[in-house]
Amino acid sequence: MLSRNDPQKMFRRDPNTEITNMTTIRTGEARAPKDTRLYAIGDVHGCLDELKALHTIIADDLNLRPVANHQIIHLGDYVDRGPDSKGCIQYLIETMESVPNMVSLKGNHEDKLFSFLNDPIEKAYSFLTYGGGSLSRSYGVEPAKLDGSEKDMIAFRDRLQSAIPSEHFSFMRSLPTSYGAGDYLFVHAGVRPDLALENQSDHDLMWIRTDFLDHPDPLAKVIVHGHTPHEEPEFKINRINVDTLAYATGILTCVVLEKDKHLFLSTRAGCF
Repeated sequence: MLSRNDPQKMFRRDPNTEITNMTTIRTGEARAPKDTRLYAIGDVHGCLDELKALHTIIADDLNLRPVANHQIIHLGDYVDRGPDSKGCIQYLIETMESVPNMVSLKGNHEDKLFSFLNDPIEKAYSFLTYGGGSLSRSYGVEPAKLDGSEKDMIAFRDRLQSAIPSEHFSFMRSLPTSYGAGDYLFVHAGVRPDLALENQSDHDLMWIRTDFLDHPDPLAKVIVHGHTPHEEPEFKINRINVDTLAYATGILTCVVLEKDKHLFLSTRAGCF
């Protein structure tokens, strides 16, 4: 089985360098590693029931279609918006301890949580308007009001920081921002198209949208990502997007990649 800690599969940030003479590959041509099936799960956003259900669907698929190796990759955004951020983090911690062939990446909402905790006055509005209240309630903390004072925001930060278990902080801090397998690169948001993949910044991997989404050409790897929700998964020339707005639709999606083929599994009715 593949290890989630294989250092050759991780892309690390280096000083920015522009791409030169880059070989590219298109979706449909890209291949998963030999004898390996990849399952990449989109944005969870506190939807624990859907996360468990999709893991069951994946297990059923593996029983129906056995394969020598498989890997489950979560693409980030486990917290905010949905009802059970705390439960999702605990489930991932426990599952990854018992399942060696599993990877979880960091999303912008995990990043946003740490930004708020480090700067509760400047970051409070962004944190609370993008689902932070749901996260705090899942840890038993009533969020401050948006029109609260600076003192209120600091007190709210302190209560939340005390309520989140250290194990959860350690897990979220340890999450990588990218993972490579075969002809695919898995990230939360996307990549900056004019930079080599090994030179991407953590911020872009977690936050980028327009420059990546509007890029019309193939890249060095096919990028598998979430971050930008759609009613159905997207399959573009250079990327596959599996964020199907689980917290609002109840539909959590993963793409299944094997050889040069793909299919989508979903909590909607098992598959798209």
